[in-house]
Amino acid sequence: MKKVIIVMSAVLASSAWAAPDWSRAPARTVKLFYPGQASLEWVMNKPDHSAVPDIVDKKRSCAKCHEGDANEIGEKIIKGQPVGSSQSVLEPTPPKGKAGFIPVSIQTAYDADKIYFRFEWTSPQGGEKKLDTKNEVKLTLMFDGGGTVDGSNQNGCWATCHTDLRTMKSAKDDKKTKYIKDADLAAGKFMDLIQYRSGKGEKAVDGHVASGREMEGGKALIKADGKKDGSKWVVTFERSLASTGKGDHSIAAGKTYNFGFAVHEDYSNARFHYVSLGYQFGLDKPMPDLKNYINVTKQ
Repeated sequence: MKKVIIVMSAVLASSAWAAPDWSRAPARTVKLFYPGQASLEWVMNKPDHSAVPDIVDKKRSCAKCHEGDANEIGEKIIKGQPVGSSQSVLEPTPPKGKAGFIPVSIQTAYDADKIYFRFEWTSPQGGEKKLDTKNEVKLTLMFDGGGTVDGSNQNGCWATCHTDLRTMKSAKDDKKTKYIKDADLAAGKFMDLIQYRSGKGEKAVDGHVASGREMEGGKALIKADGKKDGSKWVVTFERSLASTGKGDHSIAAGKTYNFGFAVHEDYSNARFHYVSLGYQFGLDKPMPDLKNYINVTKQ
């Protein structure tokens, strides 16, 4: 009898920590594009970007207009070609041979205690200096607490990207990283941040972005795994639904969370990445009218 109990306990424990059946989770392809120096200030400046009235007055997300042509925008920016109403050149030093966008397949699922994210893509041709020699790939996901960061329902993690950051157009401090204007950690006005790093011995990051970017303090990330097969990458996150550390948002049914994600490919760093537009997710909360929404279903 004792042996049966031990075996059953092991089975239950294994089941509780089992990965989702990804064959049951719908996949959505998102175009991640090269943004150059397109800061929040540029995106929200009408002379630069004619869609500002739609974003501000009509509360339209950037994805509503640009999900279809994000690849074209990325290709123009990375080649140093002008974009926007102001015909701005957003990449002053175009990297030779680097692709302007990558399609990434994203799948999601959740259970009683955890939420899971799965990303799959094929590495494009490289073409820039290896700025992060430790990590061939990094994948970062950021999300708010369910409408807690102003504007994130339209532009996702662009709320953290400003013109005065390192490597940006108006940079004055080569160590200044992402931040949110008027951030308030206690009030939930921050972005939760988790990151996978491919380098040998590199640890996953569980941090947040508030008045600055903190790459530690969170405790909700359980696991971040990545695998490369040929030129194909698969990265998965396993995270607690509960908020357990500094800079962790709780994820609960009934709310809509604003998020964005980015992939640093070919040992890149800082702004030299591929980024998504702003998206949203909720737990078993179908919203078919929202073009930039992903419904996370329970397994």
